[in-house]
Amino acid sequence: MTIYYAQEQNLSVQDYVAVVGSTYMADRRPVGNLERIGRILAGSNMIVTARDESGEIVGLLRGISDNEWVCYVADLVVREGQQRKGVGTALLKTCKGILGPGMGIVLMAFPEATEYYRRIGMHEMTAFYMDRENRS
Repeated sequence: MTIYYAQEQNLSVQDYVAVVGSTYMADRRPVGNLERIGRILAGSNMIVTARDESGEIVGLLRGISDNEWVCYVADLVVREGQQRKGVGTALLKTCKGILGPGMGIVLMAFPEATEYYRRIGMHEMTAFYMDRENRS
């Protein structure tokens, strides 16, 4: 199966929910609140998708960048059934290629994903987080 990677700033709420909703991240994103997902996508200036030959979305990377120094990746998600095939790594590489050599990529990993990020060569750093009060 061929996978196509591209920056896709007009990603639909339905495509986002289809991917995120198929993973453990469904409980960690407001996938039942489509209006909020729409606002989340509108505020993200780096969206990279992975689609199969039929155009079906199989993965996505969503980030926020200053376009000069750093891109904070908020979501790196691969649809259930497509994981462990290199899609996530290719999404990161595509994002890095779009950003260019002067840009860094930062993300916070859920415990389930830390070994993956170590395996692909990302460096660990201390992070701090203030949780939101409204999770819906």
